[in-house]
Order: sequence, then structure tokens, then C-alpha cells
Amino acid sequence: MDKVILQARDGARAEIVTHGAHVCSWVPAQGSEQLFMSQASEWKEGVAIRGGVPIVFPQFSNLGNLPKHGFARTAIWRLVRSGQLEQGAAQAVFELQESAASLQIWPHVFRAEMMVTVAEQSLQLDFSVVNNGDSELRFQAALHSYFRVQDIQQTRVHGLGGLNYRDTVTGEDSCHQSDQMLQIVGEVDSIYTDVVSDIVIKQPHQVLQLRQSGFTDAVVWNPGAEKGAQLADLERDGFRRMLCVEAASIMQPVVLAPSQVWSGMQLMSILTK
Repeated sequence: MDKVILQARDGARAEIVTHGAHVCSWVPAQGSEQLFMSQASEWKEGVAIRGGVPIVFPQFSNLGNLPKHGFARTAIWRLVRSGQLEQGAAQAVFELQESAASLQIWPHVFRAEMMVTVAEQSLQLDFSVVNNGDSELRFQAALHSYFRVQDIQQTRVHGLGGLNYRDTVTGEDSCHQSDQMLQIVGEVDSIYTDVVSDIVIKQPHQVLQLRQSGFTDAVVWNPGAEKGAQLADLERDGFRRMLCVEAASIMQPVVLAPSQVWSGMQLMSILTK
């Protein structure tokens, strides 16, 4: 697959493949790999990559008639530009437009853009969609970020306290996160709504802060041992070394009038080591 390597002046680094405009690696300056990539993932055309940051668009999961998580994550995106910025950060911009194949299953004219910016201790992902058609556009979207953790049992998530969520595992819609700290026990698949505060992933060796804008929801996902063993493209015990915390707009799909633009952002920052 065609790969773009971004190297900031301070040594921060990111790697993106044009297959899905998929961020496969993020290493902060003088740091270690922050994204989980499954060693069993299939790297071939038309197949989603397990790990990194898949782009979910224009449908989340099976909530519609399209292929699971839409078609953006398996499409070939066009590299618009890449390189270092004046202040030393490195940036790449990719775009995706409608195709004969996409129009057959989703009859809309659009342009999606993914901008990846890496510098120092942060990775910023900016995703935008413009409606280039003459009718209303409605979609769901998510940055399905897989974070590498040393041990899921020692990983804690903060910033979700007080929020309502849908528990996809049990099928319950009106759940409430009363605890300020979330510990991952077994399979977890929850869609939190009305997210405005930062989400923090705490491990014994570091703190990772996630900030989002434009996206209204956040998904926390780990398949657990039983479900993880059923995923052919996830290596044995891979669930112990990963946690997905996704910036998303799911519960209230984005609606765009002709010529209207929507954008969403997820900023990942290492606070301590």
C-alpha cells in the first residue's frame, strides 16, 4: 500500500496509508508507539485494517444498509499534499470523492478530507465533509482510534462521568455513567452522547488526553477475551494491549444542505510519561 511518512522537526512521526487515509503509526517526539496495530490484520485491497485510526463514514457499524462502518476505510484516498509546516509540525491532507462504486450504494456527491498533523507530543486529526450535490446529505462518522496500552487491566478512562450512553453489548439505550472513572472489564462497547469535556486514558507510565470538537459522541470499545478470540484479524490476547476511544457522531447523524460543510476533530496529547 502507498504510505506517507510524516516527520516533524522535533522527531515526532506518523505514518498514513492511502488505503482509507488510515493512520497506522504515531510516535511522539522522544516517545514510543501510541497506536495499536493488529499483527493479524489483512493488508489487502477492499479489506479494513485492524488498528490505527480507521475512518468510519458514512455509516457507523451496521446502523444502516451500507457495509459495516461504511466505505471510506477501504477506499483509496488521494494525497493532496504533505510535508513540514513553518513551525516545524508535519502535515498531510487526503481527499475522497464519490465514485461509480460509491454512487451505486450511496447516491450522494461529496468531498471528504482527512488532515493529519503531528508535532511534539500530539497528533491532530481533522475530518471534514462537504455536500457537493443538490440534495440533503445525511451521514454518521467516527475516527475509530485504537490506542496501544501495556495492560488493559491497569488502564483507566476518565472524563465520561455524568454522561448517558448506549450499551451495545447489552442493547440498553438509556444507561448513565455515574462513576468518574471507567475500568475496562470484559467486553465493552458503549456510545457516550453529548461529549464536551476531554477524555483521559491513564496508565501507570503515562496520561493520554483526548480532545474533540464537531463530533458529539464518543465510543469506548474493547472486545474482551471471548469476542476478541472470534476476530480473525486480531492476534491472540490482542484485546489486552488495545483500547478504542473514538470521536464520533452517531446518535444524531450529521445533516448537510447542498454546499454545506461539516468538520470534526480529535486531538491526542501525551501529558506525562
